[in-house]
Amino acid sequence: MKTVADNYFEQGIEFGISGEHEKAIDCFGNAIKLNSGDAIAYYNRGTAYGESGQYEKAIEDFSKAIELNPKNADAYTNRGTAYSDLGQYEKAIDNYDKAIELDPYNQTAINNKNIWLEDHPEFRGNNSG
Repeated sequence: MKTVADNYFEQGIEFGISGEHEKAIDCFGNAIKLNSGDAIAYYNRGTAYGESGQYEKAIEDFSKAIELNPKNADAYTNRGTAYSDLGQYEKAIDNYDKAIELDPYNQTAINNKNIWLEDHPEFRGNNSG
């Protein structure tokens, strides 16, 4: 049987798909209030924050998702992207590396890391792909 938190979560997904990120953030926030242990709700709210340019808040939510589920490679990938968007490139690479360690086939993390290293060849010696 669906809970109220499940309903908020599903609404958040729909708003995220339709590009209504602020509404998605609100829905995932409500789901989290009702179930603070839901790593996926934190991950999805972090994604909505990132897509709306709120990178610090995205990092907070991805970090909480990782705390609740340390094996979530996608949370590391998205947190890496948020760090990159803030110009914190070493943290971005560290997160991409962790995502790849957890999921060696994580194409998004691999691509993001490689694109970043192509744009910043001075880091290649320290972080080879």
